[in-house]
Amino acid sequence: MIILNGGLMQFAMSFSSSETVIPAFIQTLTGSSVYVGVARSLIRIGWSWPQIFISRIIEEREEKKPLFLWVGLLRAVLWVGIAATTWMMAGEEPMMVLGAFLAMYAISTSLMGVTNVPWMDVIGKTVPEGGRGRVFAMRRLFGGGLAVASGGFISFILSERSGFGFPRSYAVLFLVSAVLTAIAILSFGLIREPIEKVRKGREPIKAYLKSGFLLLKEDHDYRRLFILRYVWATAMMGTAFYVPFAIADLGISVVYVGLFVSVAQASSILSNALWAWVSDQWGSRELILAGTYMLALSILVPLTTTMIPDVEVRPLWFLGSGAAIGTQVLYFCLTFLFNGFATSGMFTGRMALVLDLSPPDRRPTYTSFMNTMGVPQGLMPILGGLLASWLSYHYMFLISSLFIPPAVILAGRITPSHGKQQDSA
Repeated sequence: MIILNGGLMQFAMSFSSSETVIPAFIQTLTGSSVYVGVARSLIRIGWSWPQIFISRIIEEREEKKPLFLWVGLLRAVLWVGIAATTWMMAGEEPMMVLGAFLAMYAISTSLMGVTNVPWMDVIGKTVPEGGRGRVFAMRRLFGGGLAVASGGFISFILSERSGFGFPRSYAVLFLVSAVLTAIAILSFGLIREPIEKVRKGREPIKAYLKSGFLLLKEDHDYRRLFILRYVWATAMMGTAFYVPFAIADLGISVVYVGLFVSVAQASSILSNALWAWVSDQWGSRELILAGTYMLALSILVPLTTTMIPDVEVRPLWFLGSGAAIGTQVLYFCLTFLFNGFATSGMFTGRMALVLDLSPPDRRPTYTSFMNTMGVPQGLMPILGGLLASWLSYHYMFLISSLFIPPAVILAGRITPSHGKQQDSA
């Protein structure tokens, strides 16, 4: 059921992807790389900031699942509101549409942050150590399989053939995302949550923060992982701009956003089949190392796309399809392939490492402190947007690539066996 929930949620989020659909929506609406960066920052900051406050509330509760269910369903309802507002504001001043969208999007991402703490705790209770990396990988594998199919639907909805036009075409995608999110949340309700011993009594926020900083001081692997997330965030500041770069600089049609989504989700299938095996054979550290190398390749593709001669080809001729597509479009698809491998590897490895490092009664603190203190990372996409505006997308991608070597060094210094010994102590 955990794998089903994760797969359905990934399917739902493909229709409102923060890396493809949302950037394309804002780029088409405003033409501004800065606003694209703001939207990407909202999901990172919104996901992070509530967690340390929520963890204080639920750490003393034996059951965490009810909070996840209620807040998750509220988030689905909010996406219905985003869809309705986008539909009704068609034809209005672009900045009015943008303001309404960003306001509701900020609330939605914050609700996602609220649900992450109880979700992680339930996962920690129900999945034994050693199998978490495989479970996270299988969730993304199943979700990727579902979401590959979303690409064709997205391309159709965004094309002139659908008849919706802009921005109502995006309103349809947001509504589909809302419905699927509700189904995914309800599926999580079927999971039986084990009851474990909890810490009674809520710490004052000052003492709670102090205990979190103490973790950074005492647990060397936890500290390395914490720093690594900041290095990753800087290296990844350009990922939200792959689609705007394709539209603005390469002249690629927005219709191909669906193709990019399909490639990204197909990479999730391919990568997670691999990552599940890597996790079982070598562990979580190797996952984050492999993910970092893939991130480097994903940055390399947009830096070199203009070097590829743009010639129309028919890649599916052997299936009887005469559909033509440019070689630059095909080559640019590789950035979503590599980025899918990178994201799944780093996400799966990081989530498994945090759970492996944390004692059962401190799991919410380990999880929430790591995420909440990462709030400043959320500003990196805005920095990326400013660099793209001041310099160019090319130079912004080049600057982000400089942070790959320190990320590899930090990841290589993490010793998961240390965390496992601490967990069992």
